[in-house]
Amino acid sequence: AVPGTTRDCATPIRASTHPRPAVVSFRAVPQTTPRCAMAFAQTTGGSCHVFKVAPRSLAAKASSFASPVRVVSRPTATNDNFSQTIVAEFERGRGRGGRDGGRGGGGGRRGGRGGGRGGRGAKKMRPQSDGKSHLGTTLTYTEGKPFPDFVENATAPIRADRSAPGAANGGFNNIVEGITPLDLPTGGLVDDAPIKFLPLGGLGEIGMNCALVGTENRYVLLDAGLMFPDHEELGIQKVLPDVSFLSRWRDKIEAVLITHGHEDHIGALPWVIPALDPSTPVYGGMFTMQLIERKMKEFNLWGDGSRFHVIDMGERFNAGPFAMEAVRVTHSIPDCCGFIFRCAAGTIVHTGDWKIDENPVDGRIFDREQFERVGKEGVTLMMSDSTNVLSPGRTISESVIRESMMQKVLGHKGRIITTQFASNIHRLYGVKAAADASGRKIAFVGMSLNTYLEAAAKSGIAPIDPNTLVPAEDIDQMNPSELIIVTTGSQAEPRAQLAQAAFGSSRFITLHPDDLLLYSAKMIPGNEKRVMRMMNAIAVRGPEIAMRKEDGLHSSGHAYREELEEILKMLHPEHFLPVHGEYAFLKEHEALARSVGVRHSTVIGNGQMLGVTPLRNSQSHGLLGNMHLLGEARLQTMFNDGGKGSGTSEDLAIEERMRIATEGIVVVDLEVFDQLLQPAVADDGEKEDTEGAEDADASKPGGRSNVVTAASGFMTARARVTSRSMWTDEGRLLANLRDAAERSVEGLETGARLSAVERTAASAVRFACRNYCNKRPDIIVVAHRGVADAEHTAKRLAAAADRGAPRGKVGSLSEDTMVGASGTRYRPRARSRQSAPTGVRPLRRSDG
Repeated sequence: AVPGTTRDCATPIRASTHPRPAVVSFRAVPQTTPRCAMAFAQTTGGSCHVFKVAPRSLAAKASSFASPVRVVSRPTATNDNFSQTIVAEFERGRGRGGRDGGRGGGGGRRGGRGGGRGGRGAKKMRPQSDGKSHLGTTLTYTEGKPFPDFVENATAPIRADRSAPGAANGGFNNIVEGITPLDLPTGGLVDDAPIKFLPLGGLGEIGMNCALVGTENRYVLLDAGLMFPDHEELGIQKVLPDVSFLSRWRDKIEAVLITHGHEDHIGALPWVIPALDPSTPVYGGMFTMQLIERKMKEFNLWGDGSRFHVIDMGERFNAGPFAMEAVRVTHSIPDCCGFIFRCAAGTIVHTGDWKIDENPVDGRIFDREQFERVGKEGVTLMMSDSTNVLSPGRTISESVIRESMMQKVLGHKGRIITTQFASNIHRLYGVKAAADASGRKIAFVGMSLNTYLEAAAKSGIAPIDPNTLVPAEDIDQMNPSELIIVTTGSQAEPRAQLAQAAFGSSRFITLHPDDLLLYSAKMIPGNEKRVMRMMNAIAVRGPEIAMRKEDGLHSSGHAYREELEEILKMLHPEHFLPVHGEYAFLKEHEALARSVGVRHSTVIGNGQMLGVTPLRNSQSHGLLGNMHLLGEARLQTMFNDGGKGSGTSEDLAIEERMRIATEGIVVVDLEVFDQLLQPAVADDGEKEDTEGAEDADASKPGGRSNVVTAASGFMTARARVTSRSMWTDEGRLLANLRDAAERSVEGLETGARLSAVERTAASAVRFACRNYCNKRPDIIVVAHRGVADAEHTAKRLAAAADRGAPRGKVGSLSEDTMVGASGTRYRPRARSRQSAPTGVRPLRRSDG
């Protein structure tokens, strides 16, 4: 196609009123395939596209042209209807948005550049579940999980007005068999604390933040996060709290409160929401609720959305037994808040994840005034983030990061590539400022970046207009000095774009020596080796890398020690409980609280119910003190493999996965035969059934003859063995295992159950493998009965007769001949490579 012409084409079928239409022509090519056509397209920008498509996939191609198009067609005598279909499909596809969204279009195949009127459509959401299929067995383990609350039945008085059963006042017992408080003192006295806190995750670990906060036997759920797996949890993508416990006690949970939108606070919602009552409300900020809505729709759990409520910072609302108030805090994601819980027993403050940013880039400052006010009112219990308690000083403001990023961009003439956490919308303010200062355009490469930017745009806080982004497909056509690429992969995730680009497999990014990579993130503990491997691969390709601390490209979202001390002094709580961190962090945070004058502080673990009794006249008055354990929940950690596989570690065979990865696996196909061989034993002078047997064995000591006959009595077998993730010694190990499996069944009587055969063979193979290579692989034996023909019978008889032959002969294993008990000869596996180089001239002669 030539711009402005309709060369080799018929009269236009449809024409756009756009003043600069692109010219697109289609020509049917029957000789290629009757269901295909060649399409030639010339856009207003001058680029030419040639592609081969089927009619129904043409709609996906239509919106690859940014401007409206004028469609012409050249019908052929053999396929006129087909050409008409092509044109109709193209027009339909152009109207609906197609691959990248189109102007004013809807969802596209690769996500496009945002949404809304005149914008490029976001990627069409792919459902991950029908609302139930992703749950697996997570909600089935509800038995044997008592609630670790105050036990109403008592053998000793709980209060002065209660006594043992049979007493005059008809008191209650405090002991139920098998259920007692962890710290029940002598005499059995225990307080029914009015404030209770039960963490289901997040204490003694980083991630999976989820806890119950309650009073008067009524509770709210605070956050519902997941945790990412350790390296030994092979094949697992998500670690989840015990949602079956929540399902068992759903009648006690009256609301769900979400502090912010990180995955360690909302990632488990697709499993938590089905566990709760359908009427249980969920509260969160605007940006947080946008992320929750997308996640719920992916799992078909959004419904009409009536249970999900958006709250404003500073707003007061009721949730379960508490009068709630949301307090704005600064963090590495927008719309993050802490919560103030008010009830008759006292006031609880949970800070959420936070830091104090004195000059935030979005102007939403840390609400000191609200914290100071509640501190003056009096705080019964305070819970605070402990992640960076070991880091001295204060965190760096995002405004400082923005300035550092601008200096780096202005000082480089080539292309800029920056990687960050996709949820860190604040970091995009620095990218936008640097792009404006240097006259560059911005391109996003990575689906999660578009997801968070879309949520920010819907919340009215997006630092970048999605419509101004350069499509990832057009990166190579841009002048490198006019482009900033923002990409995912700061933790070297295998499927992330930066990791793929490092090893040359990215479809969108090809690294060049004049590129500058800004690593605007931190290495999460456990990912260091993987990230450094990626960085080494990038360095080999030539780009300059800026990732030193002195470069000032990253700031933590969690408060450092001075900030933690400041908030403790600001609130000065009666009781303090450190949360969100490894156990060592929690203990250090407890010590910090005591150092600033908080007298009552403790550390608990997941599943331990903490009871808190308010002070009276600044004095403790509970029988067990004002902070004590009421009990411990029997929790099970749940796992998800990224699909529909969800359940406990036993359900997902996590230990077995690790064992197979380290020890290997052996699979034995065992064909067993009944009534094939029987050893016949006779004393001197007895007549044997087999003719000539006496003469053959007359010379044996003891005068006994051992003859193998084809008669009934015992089983024989023929085995096939394979292995994975094991050293096989060029096949010798497999030959040994075959022989062990075949010999193991010869002691079983005819008609033995196949299950007994499999157990016997598995035990023999396991023992043989341990003796040969000191490995303990998983052994899988599949036994089935076979029917032996005459040839097979003869082979088995010969093999059994020669069982005692010397090394290298039939019936034994050697380097020259490997023969199993079935009589089958096995060839050694060929060497995959030479152990030493051949044909290499030595550096010096042997004679010197």
